[in-house]
Amino acid sequence: MIIIIDEASEKLASFYYHDEIFKLQWKRADDMSSASDELHDEFQEKLYVVLPADESINDFQKTTIQESADNTAKANTGNLRIPKAPTDCIWIVSNRQQKQIADSLGIASVGEPQCGTRYAVESLAELDIEYLERVRRRYNHIPWDIGETDRCLIRELSLSDLPALYELYDKPGMTDFVEPLYDYETELEYQKAYIENMYGFYEYGMWLVFSKETGKLIGRAGLEHNEMGYMIAPELWNQGYATEVCRFIIDYARKNTDFEELYCRIDERNTASVRLAKKLGFTNSGHMDEDINASIYRKNIKNNEKH
Repeated sequence: MIIIIDEASEKLASFYYHDEIFKLQWKRADDMSSASDELHDEFQEKLYVVLPADESINDFQKTTIQESADNTAKANTGNLRIPKAPTDCIWIVSNRQQKQIADSLGIASVGEPQCGTRYAVESLAELDIEYLERVRRRYNHIPWDIGETDRCLIRELSLSDLPALYELYDKPGMTDFVEPLYDYETELEYQKAYIENMYGFYEYGMWLVFSKETGKLIGRAGLEHNEMGYMIAPELWNQGYATEVCRFIIDYARKNTDFEELYCRIDERNTASVRLAKKLGFTNSGHMDEDINASIYRKNIKNNEKH
């Protein structure tokens, strides 16, 4: 990720972060002695670039700097030039003009409310690298990585995952106790709206579970408000995957939401899910969801208990 920032905002951010902004190494484009003259001309002291701390200047110059110098797109105002790969960049804007330029170039932007960005912060003091990376991904329709367990990677769904999702739902037993997917075109439209509204607004939802070993989709799990849901491919049943993933989700909800409790809706005929819920510390509340003939299991997640 390349972070673009102007001099005024850089000084303000330096005040907040005591010249160690986001614990990264900052370099002005015109201070990079081995960068090309072309790069110097492009930035003309208007832009600053953030270099990740774990990359050396030389490594950065061999890749992003040279590519930026060789492949640039000129904006419609002044001499401002931006690297040709806008999806790699995020711009910390300080005014509406910068935001408009960022939009015209297809670059994600973030700024204070008066700048008019979709992703606004009250001050630069609120920014950190994780937030900027998530804004960049959301703007470019790149799914967020949510986390990992010993054997699984958990991330948001993207539309390119739909074929694999259909394969998962077509496995024996997968839809015994959950609704099947819609037809492809309807599901596509549903997931577009889900990504925009559920992920985009709440920053959680039903995620995808991938095997670290094979990279294949092996399940779905996540949160829809304070309801936890989960499903694992049948070839991996009784191997602890659901327990592993659900413990991650409970911990995620405890740390990242204001929910006091989570609940699950479980058909009592689904004895494996009933056992798992009890193992995780959920208890039958005595209430039913009559629409789907499911018992409501609940768990307090703010008491710091580990299960």
